[in-house]
Parts: sequence; structure tokens; C-alpha cells
Amino acid sequence: MKKILAVIFVAAATTLALTAPAAADPEFTFADCPTIPTTADPNLWRCEEMAATGTFHLGRLPELDLGTLRLTFAEGSLHGKFAQTFGALHAEETRIPHSHIRLRLEYAGYSDFLSTDDRMGELHLKLAVTGPLIPATCTIGTNADPIRFTVKRTAPTEVVSTNPLVVKFAIADETFTAPKATGCGPFGPMINHRIGLPSEAGASSLKLSTRVGIRSYATP
Repeated sequence: MKKILAVIFVAAATTLALTAPAAADPEFTFADCPTIPTTADPNLWRCEEMAATGTFHLGRLPELDLGTLRLTFAEGSLHGKFAQTFGALHAEETRIPHSHIRLRLEYAGYSDFLSTDDRMGELHLKLAVTGPLIPATCTIGTNADPIRFTVKRTAPTEVVSTNPLVVKFAIADETFTAPKATGCGPFGPMINHRIGLPSEAGASSLKLSTRVGIRSYATP
């Protein structure tokens, strides 16, 4: 996020890569790399695949283990300006303790990974809520009213390998808010009470340790 490396990786990661050991990393497949604009120069674009683990705290819930979160996007230059294209988001389900309710992060239609200082961008997400008899439409946040994450770097960027280029860093957001659950039928009031929704700024947090694989679109 925060251009989950965008501009900072062009300079910083390239410089650090000169001294980093070369080592293949099968963790990154780049299978979800999106198609770049037809007029884009592949030499000026790269695909970034992020694998993150961490915790998520919402409302009155305790910190929950997110499992592995995978996010893929492309970024580069188009007509002399920074541009980006979203690829995919894959997240594991997290169970709320002492219940049959599970939460899973989903993409909510907007991403901006342009970095400025330690701000690493903005990502709109929603939480799918699943459980016995809960409608498939049940979510916390929607594309129209998402959970807006504005993440900041909390640990320096380090180069892990150069083949492919892999970097790692940590990010967090402890300022986001979350709306009430919607589309949950008669379970809505129970879910909102159990989680503590809506959640105000300062009552929730997202903390991630991330590894990002980077591959140029000019690569065969």
C-alpha cells in the first residue's frame, strides 16, 4: 500500500538490490498481475505481489490473526504520469472467538498505492461476514461505503532477494472507521452488537508484516 512500494521502490529497492544476495523465491507466482494499458511501455511498468500476515482489531473484538493476505497490482508511467491497475486480493477467513461468525477482507473498488514519505497509500476494503444462516450479502462496509485504510510504514524497507526482487516492510493503520453491517437480514443487530459497530477512529487497527515480489512487465 502507499504505493506499496511504488516510487520508493524504484529508487530505494533498486539501490539496495545491488548488494542483496540473489535467491529465487517461489512464494510469488505473479499469476494475478493485471493487464496494463495497451498504450503503456512495458519497460516502465512492474507488477507487485504482496504477501502479508498480521492482526486486525475492530470495535470491541480482540486482535484477530488475519492469516495470509495477498494483494497484486501494477504500476508505472502512462503519458508521463504515474498510473496503476488493481489485480486481485485474496484473504483467509478469521473466526470471531466464541462464535461461529467469520470475517474475510474483500476489495471494495478503490486503491491508490502512490507513496509519499511513510504514507503508503489508501485501500478501500469491506469485510464479508459468514456463519450459519447468515445471508451471503452480509458485509461490514460496501463499495459505496467502504472501510478506508490509509496505511503507514512502521518498519524500514529491506531487500530480501533479487531474483525476483523481493522486499519486506511493516505497515499499519490505527485511524480507520467501520460502518454497521448491512445485508445481514435479522442477524444485523446481533452482529453490530457483538463486534461494536459502527466503530469510530482509534477503536480499530490493522497491523501487517509484508513481503512484496516485484517483476517488470518487460520480463519475458
